[in-house]
Amino acid sequence: MLFEVEGISCAKCSDKIHQALTTVDPTAQVEVDVDAGRVRVEGVLAKEQAIAALGGAGYPAKSAKPHSGAGSDCCGGCS
Repeated sequence: MLFEVEGISCAKCSDKIHQALTTVDPTAQVEVDVDAGRVRVEGVLAKEQAIAALGGAGYPAKSAKPHSGAGSDCCGGCS
């Protein structure tokens, strides 16, 4: 899952986001792109759980477009 997240400005924010998400799903893999304001999460938590955890930590979030962001190999054909 990829989210656009408000208020990310530093490594400390990244740590808080990681902690908030892994509290809900200890097995979650969390990748925070501070510069882009995006968070990628892979785990068993639902999208709604991730958004709630991020919001609860002070980082309002919404789903980002699929196949967007750094590392995407999207061809643009399925949008």
